Amino acid sequence: MLLEVKELNTFYDQSHILQGVSLGVDRGEIVCLLGRNGVGKSTTLKSIIGLVTPRSGEIIFKSQNVAGLPPYTIAKMGVGYVPEDRRIFPTLSVRENLIMGIKPGQKSNGDGWSIEKVYKYFPMLEKRDNQRGAHLSGGEQQMLTIARTLMGNPDVILVD
Repeated sequence: MLLEVKELNTFYDQSHILQGVSLGVDRGEIVCLLGRNGVGKSTTLKSIIGLVTPRSGEIIFKSQNVAGLPPYTIAKMGVGYVPEDRRIFPTLSVRENLIMGIKPGQKSNGDGWSIEKVYKYFPMLEKRDNQRGAHLSGGEQQMLTIARTLMGNPDVILVD
């Protein structure tokens, strides 16, 4: 199993949001969390990537418990995160935003994501290559966020 969440309990102050959440994701598998607003979908993803620290439970990624580790450590290990609110760099161009997604020291082996490959899958971004992120539509910003995450060549992507 590439990613396994076991009996995760996460709180916001005294509010017990995640109560014993467990799930697993194998390589090549797509898993979807469904539910109405406020049931903990975003909190689950934020707990996995380390933006929220769970009080108990395990988050096993590549056989290592990453629960409680800082987000940058989890990201370096190969977890990509696409936040709900996009969080692009508004003053940077599309190309510069994509470059920001490359992990330091990351080498391309030819199979990974490059700007050219991103533009093949997101041709609208290529048309906006030199435009600042703030000048993109909401949908284009979401494409850019996904593409920037792919540039880090993650093993698993969490899409909120």
